[in-house]
Amino acid sequence: MRDAPPPIYDSLDAPNLAAEAYVLDVWGVLWDGIQAYPEAAACLLELRRQNKRVLLLSNAPRRSHHVIFGLANIGIASHLFDGILTSGDLCREACAAGVDGVGSAYHYLGLEKDRGLLDGLPYREAPGLHAADFILNLGTRRLGEGAERYRDELVQACEHGLLMLCANPDRIIVRSDGTAVDCAGALADLYAKLGGAVQSFGKPLRPTYDACLAQMRTWLPELVPSEVLAIGDSLATDIKGAQAAGFRTALVAGGIHGRDLGLLDHGERPQPHQVAALTTRVGVRPDTVLSAFRWNA
Repeated sequence: MRDAPPPIYDSLDAPNLAAEAYVLDVWGVLWDGIQAYPEAAACLLELRRQNKRVLLLSNAPRRSHHVIFGLANIGIASHLFDGILTSGDLCREACAAGVDGVGSAYHYLGLEKDRGLLDGLPYREAPGLHAADFILNLGTRRLGEGAERYRDELVQACEHGLLMLCANPDRIIVRSDGTAVDCAGALADLYAKLGGAVQSFGKPLRPTYDACLAQMRTWLPELVPSEVLAIGDSLATDIKGAQAAGFRTALVAGGIHGRDLGLLDHGERPQPHQVAALTTRVGVRPDTVLSAFRWNA
């Protein structure tokens, strides 16, 4: 039987969406991969005016200061939020502390611009798979490449018994033109299917949300999970992970699930029956659905 759809709101000023602190995804909530959504900065400014705490939580496989710089370039200035945590940060912190069974040489998968994730730590890039102790997976080497393109390379890595550290569990992102692009999570899934061992960092994994809550409690020491509203565009990562941590959740309809919901334009209100069909199929039901991250009041 199909579950009843969660309530749908057009903006964050709905009374049911009030919270003490907000955890916001970046891609699909604040920007579309090219530019900021037109209402995003104003909505953040309103939350700031109300003295609400805002933590950005991104599965970007890079350090947070790079994301802060990128957001500033599209009009999302750092004074509009209190902090940011990325899956790249979490992967780097784990490597700094030491990962069991991992040596110092890694085989790199990812974009050239992200190559410095472990700079300053006692690790080095191996000259090839034969000399690697583990795989550092930040995604495909070129945007738009499918995970299957890397099958032979991953088979070889399996034969060498290499552990894969995945700094972005997202399987896909959806670009502004609606096309889906494979991410590091798609490579990790393929590697696991081939028999490889994978350790991932980021959403929806519980340690990510423990780190979020710890960060927010430096601002609000008495904060409890139910006072946090997590807003994201992915049921499988943003919503699933936040619910497991006890946060309240709101799905932004027009992001990764936009096509599934039959949406053509940013900010379009989804139909309840399509929301119900999607949440039933995925097996994750958010507390609420937002047409867009905006403030209409």
